[in-house]
Amino acid sequence: MDFTNIRLDKHNEEPLYRQLAAQLKNAIITGTLRDGERLPPIRAWKDTLGVSSVTATQAYEVLAQAGFTSGQVGRGTFVKRVVDTPGLAVGELSLPYVFRQTATTGEANLSGHLKSNRAALVQRYLQNALAYYQANPDRPTDMINMTSGSPAPELFELRRWKSAMMRAGESFEQESLAEAGRNSQFQYGSALGDNQTREWLADYLARFGFQPQLSEVMLTSGSQQSLDLLARVFMAPGETLLVESPTYFSALEIFESQGVNWLPVSLDREGMRLDEVERLAERHHPRLLYIVPTSQSPTGAVQPVENRARLLELARRYNFFIIEDDTCNELYFQEESLPALKHFDTDGRVIYLKSFSKLIFPAVRLGAIVAAEPVLEKLSYAKGVFDRYTSLPTARSVLKFCTQPAFERELNQARHLYRTRRDAMLAALERELAGSGCRWTRCEGGFSLLLTLPRPVRAEEFHRAAAERGLAVLPGAVFYPVISEAPDDTLRISFGDNPAELLNEAARRLSLALTACRSPRPAQVAGPQFVTSV
Repeated sequence: MDFTNIRLDKHNEEPLYRQLAAQLKNAIITGTLRDGERLPPIRAWKDTLGVSSVTATQAYEVLAQAGFTSGQVGRGTFVKRVVDTPGLAVGELSLPYVFRQTATTGEANLSGHLKSNRAALVQRYLQNALAYYQANPDRPTDMINMTSGSPAPELFELRRWKSAMMRAGESFEQESLAEAGRNSQFQYGSALGDNQTREWLADYLARFGFQPQLSEVMLTSGSQQSLDLLARVFMAPGETLLVESPTYFSALEIFESQGVNWLPVSLDREGMRLDEVERLAERHHPRLLYIVPTSQSPTGAVQPVENRARLLELARRYNFFIIEDDTCNELYFQEESLPALKHFDTDGRVIYLKSFSKLIFPAVRLGAIVAAEPVLEKLSYAKGVFDRYTSLPTARSVLKFCTQPAFERELNQARHLYRTRRDAMLAALERELAGSGCRWTRCEGGFSLLLTLPRPVRAEEFHRAAAERGLAVLPGAVFYPVISEAPDDTLRISFGDNPAELLNEAARRLSLALTACRSPRPAQVAGPQFVTSV
């Protein structure tokens, strides 16, 4: 192949490395680049196309992650042709993809499954924070952790959970007696999950403005399994996906495992910008959009009701499906829950996700996917392959827990607690950082917000200064679809599992860290090394 024929448009909104990767991928798919053919060395692209080694490296990383190339130390990068089995037709809906099997080498499968860059990056930040803290001889006596994104442990109703498990066991005994001890409910069941729990959940979801049929509800082992199933079934290398920027980093990591191409959509005070959705959809014709419309992570933003209806109009006009991650609608700070996007869905375009990990406690691994029957049929097939069946004892215990009147009182208590802590966090930030040039999102639900630092302070520099003063914060780059293009001045601040007095002290330490970043810093021995790109 004559690589000088590749054309890159520097005025195009798509990054140069993605343009390069897309054209190389097309050459591989069409056979212009043959299996086993060696690609040019990284440095050669500067002479060929006038692009930097960073651009070429990123393009090769995209191809490798999608399974189109393999690298051999000391030899270079080589083409590895990917062959897909054709998709199946699913009902009357034009679905993006169905469950696929990809002919790849065992080595490629291992590298794809073991790659976990965002989680590794978060772990490295936490390890670095502890190392910086311990290396400071003048450190405070405690380290305040604002990185977790976890619910408040004092809300965990363990006695009620114990009672719910006992009542679940009693219901199993009664069912066993009714069928003369055959215990068929404890055999392998439908991948859709326990019927009683699904029936209750279908009624429960009416509070969000829709009530699905039993055949449209499938139980899962939490939201991450739901996302993983969707990625396996509906995404393939090269699939374009509209996504909030920033957004839930575990979703990004799961989708990246399938080699998707991002179409990032920025956020404003009202959540995902619909003007950008329309512009990108018209130009790129994506088939999927991922959104957390209520209690968005990491900003806490909430999509207004009128924008939700408008987003469904765009989905119908440009023919894309919506993955609605509605994990924390119950933690919206106003008294009444907002209608889900699914409420406005008239033709089965919204695939709705629910989880109970933040409503009961994270160790309860139960979630659900609600979708049109043709969609759920393929998802249940994939779940049967990978997981067979969501735990019956867990599902029935959740049913017994959530059908008690105490559950509604506990949801109200959780909303009140997180709203109180949000108010305390905002007041403390205003008191300590007013006039500093910092900006932060207000957070209308959930328990995190996004803080933007003043220039020229960088998030990683601030991360270290804060850790040395006993405060662990998480740089915001991991929440952006393309980490290498993420702003370097944002932090996620999680306040849900910290009482008000600690939030006041945390804000004070934020101010101290900012002052330190703006002061000349003496030369120091290099500390732990950050992972800055993936």
